[in-house]
Amino acid sequence: MHRCLTAILGAIAFLPLLSSSALARQPFIDEVRLGFFEHDSAIIGTRKEKGIDFAFEILSEPLVRSRLLGLPRIVLGGALNSAGQTDQIYLGFDGQWTLARAIFSRRDAVYFEATTGGGWNDGKIDAVGTPLEATWKSHGSHFLIRSGASLGYRFNTRWSLAFAFNHISNAGLAHRNEGMNDLGLLLGLKL
Repeated sequence: MHRCLTAILGAIAFLPLLSSSALARQPFIDEVRLGFFEHDSAIIGTRKEKGIDFAFEILSEPLVRSRLLGLPRIVLGGALNSAGQTDQIYLGFDGQWTLARAIFSRRDAVYFEATTGGGWNDGKIDAVGTPLEATWKSHGSHFLIRSGASLGYRFNTRWSLAFAFNHISNAGLAHRNEGMNDLGLLLGLKL
């Protein structure tokens, strides 16, 4: 719990610095996000692991300008679990499609986003038949496929808030494959 609290407080203290005019724009980084998720949500599947995940993401500038692909970007992120259970780091592609513009102001919008990629976790590979079986997922591998979807609202050209769902699993490529779902919020800041 202590390491998660330290990470959360550090990230919260760091976020205002990103929005200051003193920050020089990085050529590759387009957006940073902070998130809070229900770890191993029971919305789909069975919940075994507990806690809240604190997430941090960095998104690249769009790789190409394509409406079909949703302005694809590279996403690099991580999720730290408050209960000391499965933590994750991930890398993948993110596509974002604007659904509606100028709802409450000239610069706001509603968008849909989808992500896919891979990741590494420090969870259990096989807890079946051990005392940990009731409280840990058996991921089958430390390297997993990660996918997600979110529905978000852009307040203006810089700030956004999204309701997000993420899933990790090995897609049946290993003996054990207890997937895990996270459900929560992501606050985004375009640099």
